[in-house]
Parts: sequence; C-alpha cells; structure tokens
Amino acid sequence: MAKLKFKIDNEMKDRLDKVSEAGGYSSVEEFVLHVIGRELDKLDPGTDESEENIRKKLEGLGYLG
Repeated sequence: MAKLKFKIDNEMKDRLDKVSEAGGYSSVEEFVLHVIGRELDKLDPGTDESEENIRKKLEGLGYLG
C-alpha cells in the first residue's frame, strides 16, 4: 500500500477528530480515506473518464478556478 504524508493545521485536525468520532469511524485516517474515496468516485467513476471531463467536474465543484 502506498503512503502519502501531508500537513494540516491544528484547527482542521480538531475538526477531523470531532467529525470522525461523531461518525463512528475507528480513526481519522479511516474517515479521511472514506471521504477521499467518495470524492474520487464522483470525479473518476472508473469509466475511462477523460482528463477534460474530470477538470470540468473539478471546476464545477469549485476546486479549480
């Protein structure tokens, strides 16, 4: 399994702790993986989605300007 490492500020970490616990997740990591997986399924449902279509979806969601 690949590993990614990133930094988040304390406020976001506190929010992640709160939401993951309230949602019944065993860890923040489990919650984050679930959220990322859901977003990836929306953006790239595994049907050979083109980069252009993915970019349009990201723009529509406000991720790209």
